[in-house]
Amino acid sequence: PMYGQKYHSLLYGNARTLTQAVFFQGLGDPEVYPRPEGEVYVTGYPDDPILVKETPGQEEVRDEVCDRLQSAMSKVSTELANADIHTKQSCHLPVTADGVPIIGKIPGPLGAYVASGHSCWGILNGPAT
Repeated sequence: PMYGQKYHSLLYGNARTLTQAVFFQGLGDPEVYPRPEGEVYVTGYPDDPILVKETPGQEEVRDEVCDRLQSAMSKVSTELANADIHTKQSCHLPVTADGVPIIGKIPGPLGAYVASGHSCWGILNGPAT
């Protein structure tokens, strides 16, 4: 079966546009991705994979996870410690129990295939699959 692994994220508005993605080991392994015009996307602290019951756009955003992300950023970045957070959100990444994506022809419809379960690598590997 396909599972969802929930990740929370914060979107910061920053006065300066950052240019380097950063990954911190320890402190929950937060990941920092700069975006254009000063926005910074921060994620980390994934939940265990589950069968997803939440509907898209209705995902629960847990304050305690967002607070942990904010605390970690305050410890590793004086710039983000003082930046405003304008969005707190969560989403599920598709994963499989064994970590191997489900790839194959769908029985019935002509020329239909499935390729899912890439987790965070789906952005890179999904289109190439």
